[in-house]
Amino acid sequence: MSKLIIRAEASGDFRRSEEIIREAFWDKYQPGCSEHYITNRLRADSSFVPELSYVALIDGKHAGCAYYSAATIINKDEKSHKILMLGPIAVLPDCQNQGIGSKLIKYTAGIAAKLGYSAIALFGDPGYYQRFGFEPCEKFGISDPSGNYHAAFQIMELYSGALKGISGSLCDNPVFHDNPNELDVFDKNFPFKEKHVYASQLFLGNGTIKPTTPDDFEHIYTIINDAATAYRGVIPADRWHEPYMSREELRQQLDEGVIFHGYYVNNFLLGVMGVQNKNDEVELIRHAYVRTACRKIGIGGKLLRHIYENCSLPMLIGTWADASWAIKFYEKHGFDIITDVDQKNALLRKFWNIPIRQVELSVVLADAQARMNINKYI
Repeated sequence: MSKLIIRAEASGDFRRSEEIIREAFWDKYQPGCSEHYITNRLRADSSFVPELSYVALIDGKHAGCAYYSAATIINKDEKSHKILMLGPIAVLPDCQNQGIGSKLIKYTAGIAAKLGYSAIALFGDPGYYQRFGFEPCEKFGISDPSGNYHAAFQIMELYSGALKGISGSLCDNPVFHDNPNELDVFDKNFPFKEKHVYASQLFLGNGTIKPTTPDDFEHIYTIINDAATAYRGVIPADRWHEPYMSREELRQQLDEGVIFHGYYVNNFLLGVMGVQNKNDEVELIRHAYVRTACRKIGIGGKLLRHIYENCSLPMLIGTWADASWAIKFYEKHGFDIITDVDQKNALLRKFWNIPIRQVELSVVLADAQARMNINKYI
C-alpha cells in the first residue's frame, strides 16, 4: 500500500514542485501553462505565505504541492480585510484521483485556521472545491478585482461567521499576471513540451493582433493546415491534397510579399490572416485561417477589421466557390461577390498566381472601394 506524506516545502523541493505544476496544468486552461512560472515568482513576492507551502509525497516521491498568498478585500468604505488565496495547487497527472489534492487542501486549511486566518479564496472548478466547503464569493458580496462575480471565484470560512459583515472587491495581485516574454524564457529551463489548442480551454486574457515573426512559421503552417481540413470533401477532389499547403508553398507566399497578421492570446498564435499589396492598386486578403478549436469566437472578424482599418487601398478576397461559410463571413463584414464571371476571372488572373482550374472554381469578393474601380483593374 502506498504511503502518503505531507510536509512543509523546503528549498530543495522548488524545482520538482514547479515540474509537477507544469505537468498538471499543461494545456488545461490555455496552450501550455503559466502556473509554474507564477509559482516561481510567488515565492519571491511579499504576499507569499511560506508557512503554508506544502508538498505531498507517495513512497518518498513528489506527487503534489500547494501554495498560499495573502490577499485583501476592500469594501466600499475602503476598509480592508485580510484573507488567504489558495493556488497554485497541483497533483501529478499520474497521481490524480487518489485523494492527494483533497488531503493537501484539508491539511493546509487546518494549519491556516490554527494560524488565525479567517478565510481562503480561490479560482477553480466549483464542482471540485465545493466538497471542501468553498462557496461562491457572490454569496458574501465579494467580487473579483474587476468587480465581477463568477462561479470559479469561491471562498471558504475557516470558522463560523468569519465573513460576517465582510464584502467588497478582491485586491488585484500583479504576481498572478504573467509576462508572456518572461514566461517563454522561464519555460526554456524545462524539457520541451508541445502546446496544443483544445475547445475546452479557457483562453484567459485579451487577444493581441500584430504582425507575425519568422519564429511563427511552424505555427502558421499548422494553423493553415488544421483549419483547411474544412475544405476536405467540399472542394473538388483534384484540388484537395495533404498537407493543404506545404512548407515550401508557404515560404513562396512569404517571398511573394504576403504579410501575415496574427491573433495571439497569452503569446500563443490562434489565427492568421495574410495581406498582399499588388502594385499599390489593391490589397489582397490571403490565407485567412483560425485554429479549428478556436472558431466561432470572433477571432477571424477581429483580424479582418484590424487589417481593413489599417489599409488605405481597395481590398479583394478570393476563396473557393464551394466554401459557403467563408463567403458568408466576408459578406457579413461588408464584402460583395463579383457576380460577373468574366470580371471575376480577369481579377484572379491579374492579381493571383493560381492555376486555371482554381480560377474556375473560385470567387472574388470586393469592398466598396474596389467595386467602384473594377473596370480600372481589368
